[in-house]
Amino acid sequence: MDTCLEKALLTRIREGDDTGFETLVGAHSPRLLSLAWRLVGVREDAEEIAQEAFLRLHRSIGDFRGDSSVATWLYRTVTRLAIDHLRRRKLRERIFFFRRSNEEADPMDFVPDPAASPGESCFDGEIRQRIDLAMQRLSARQRVVFTLRHHEEMPLREIATVLGLEEGTVKAHLHRAVRVLRRELKDLQEESS
Repeated sequence: MDTCLEKALLTRIREGDDTGFETLVGAHSPRLLSLAWRLVGVREDAEEIAQEAFLRLHRSIGDFRGDSSVATWLYRTVTRLAIDHLRRRKLRERIFFFRRSNEEADPMDFVPDPAASPGESCFDGEIRQRIDLAMQRLSARQRVVFTLRHHEEMPLREIATVLGLEEGTVKAHLHRAVRVLRRELKDLQEESS
């Protein structure tokens, strides 16, 4: 969103114009929901995280100084909420054994893609499941950094800004994430070469 348009919208919202906030939500909602979904892997949880980010923005819009763009502020909030969510989920799994096993497949992984052949569907589902399991081996912070870099295609400096970290720290998290994923998916790489 253009900086001038964003400032005009913020002014309108501060003056009590709710349509300005609806415009902000409409402009940022698809990317935020997509980001949250990639980070937590469950659509309903992603929707709650995105909604919470917009609620927090609405509550703090009067104090919003504009040191960063609204998009950066929202990305930072969604990633922090997702990290908290992932940590709570991991803790619940450890304490209460909500799932019988972390290796247990998501039932949606077995829904075939109507455009693919049965053999391709099975192969794609297996690879997707392996990648999902490998992503679960990452810490919450590593998963967020990897997702922002490789799915959102954000530069390292922007990721550092969004997460409130030093760029070197982001590089370290990304390096560790890639190392874990390479180790976990090594056999897939060997099969394809």
